[in-house]
Amino acid sequence: MNVMKKIKSMFADKKLKLAFKAIKTDMELIQENHDSLKGSTNEWIVFLDQENRQLKMRVKELEKRLDAIQDAREEAELTIMRSV
Repeated sequence: MNVMKKIKSMFADKKLKLAFKAIKTDMELIQENHDSLKGSTNEWIVFLDQENRQLKMRVKELEKRLDAIQDAREEAELTIMRSV
């Protein structure tokens, strides 16, 4: 019981009580900032994933167009060679 009295007397001290409140407030603020950072990071991941997918689709589209241009050029060269 002596230990309980010591603990109670420690918490009766206003400075200690204020220090614990300050720590609790700081921890809540840190948790809030951490949660905000996680949310922001998740938003960036989703955004970058969408951008990556769009860029990959664009690259495929450009590769198809390049292949079509090369095929057309080869066909034009063959046509010229046949006419000569």
